[in-house]
Amino acid sequence: KGFLRHGQTQPASGVPGASAGGRQRACEAGAEAEGEAGAGCAKGCAKGGSKGGSKGGSKGGSKGGSKADRALPGSLRAGRVRGLAARKALQLFQELYGEYIKEMEESQDAAAARRGCEARMGRRYVELHATALELLRTVAEPQKCGGYSALSFRGAAVADRRRNLQARLALARQQASGQQREALCAVLAALCCRLQKNWLSAYDDEVPVRGYFAHGLVDPNCRFRVAVKSPSRLASLLVTSELPLARALAAMDHGGPFPEGHEKEPVGRRQYGLQRVCVETGYGEEQKERLCDVQPEAELRALMESQAPVEVLEVYCALAPKERVARHRLGPVIRAELRRLLAEAKERGRAVLFLVGGDHPIDLVQKVYLQPWFTSIGGLRCGYFRWKQSTEADWEPPKLMGQKRVIFGLQLP
Repeated sequence: KGFLRHGQTQPASGVPGASAGGRQRACEAGAEAEGEAGAGCAKGCAKGGSKGGSKGGSKGGSKGGSKADRALPGSLRAGRVRGLAARKALQLFQELYGEYIKEMEESQDAAAARRGCEARMGRRYVELHATALELLRTVAEPQKCGGYSALSFRGAAVADRRRNLQARLALARQQASGQQREALCAVLAALCCRLQKNWLSAYDDEVPVRGYFAHGLVDPNCRFRVAVKSPSRLASLLVTSELPLARALAAMDHGGPFPEGHEKEPVGRRQYGLQRVCVETGYGEEQKERLCDVQPEAELRALMESQAPVEVLEVYCALAPKERVARHRLGPVIRAELRRLLAEAKERGRAVLFLVGGDHPIDLVQKVYLQPWFTSIGGLRCGYFRWKQSTEADWEPPKLMGQKRVIFGLQLP
């Protein structure tokens, strides 16, 4: 459960990816997408199966298959092509995931395993991109957005919400459309992988593993949006949801920035504030705002008490390696997607929330999120959530999430 996962860092050219940790739906990967290129199954997939799928999947998918396939009625032939693309996507994913897990177990070095996976993804980029594009066209219709297009779709509700995630995904998989969406999420997870963040692992120990994004397929509150630079170059992935602020924060890893059960208690006289980072008068490596300068914010307190939804940016990733982002000039499209999200939320009177992840989140804050092309839209800020029992009380000590405090991005309505 959680937030975005952000991965990489880079200034103005394009942002790679975004998300926060473990199962947080955070926004880590997105921040990096702006600057660099993208950053918030079974192990034993045989190479022979992968190669066989490659020949039959890519050739059959793109050219229409054999003469016998072309003799089929149009709808059946299209279904067969989609089926080949889905199988190809899962074969590619299984291969990359299996190699990633193997390297992780052998080296016991997570960074080395992520680096190796990023390199392998780069070598398979052409296959991954072609397969993802083919599947994407089966699940969504493109919409023009200025100089590029975007395709979006929502997760679907399953019959019994009481079932666990694995059971709900299994139900969705019983339909052909569910299989195609699942395969698409798997191949998108592969395209988003970076040194700073790997997206191949499961969201919540579900089996079979289809990558971090698959859980959203059975959540009707979850929206996927893929930006495509003309004519057909995948640029970025945004995954968003809508939740009341208190619930969104509590749904994160380690229960969010406040004590356990905080969101279930009456707000009462509590006060809330955001201790900003990267301020001119700040101190330390993060240029943190001095605690004596942090002021209670009435609008933030009202949001903590309200059931009104906020826009939660869970994933923001570039769908290409850094060198491909530069070669295909995807940076402006990646940046435009976050600008669009911030601007639309402001027009609708909604707050935007995301978690800044990665090993060096302060770099993402400085090089990506606090750049004027984002902050000028609605006053986007980054910092630590703080709270106290009343106006007269002192700010409570910050809660550690894992071994560290987590930086959030917040744009108020």
